[in-house]
Amino acid sequence: MIGLLRAVRKLVLGETVVLPAGIAAAVAGAGVLRAVAGAGGWWEHAGGAVLAGLLVIALAVALRPRR
Repeated sequence: MIGLLRAVRKLVLGETVVLPAGIAAAVAGAGVLRAVAGAGGWWEHAGGAVLAGLLVIALAVALRPRR
């Protein structure tokens, strides 16, 4: 019965842990990379693409099939 309730909760509410944690990690990682790049560095040209890539990775991890 508990397994059924967990499954219904995930269907209704969705995954509530992995995706927000992945987004937080991607934003934090982008912040670290921006700090390392410094002012006028490569971040101004490629930062958006790097952040988008990190967010795509976070989404892929959140949507991976369960074993």
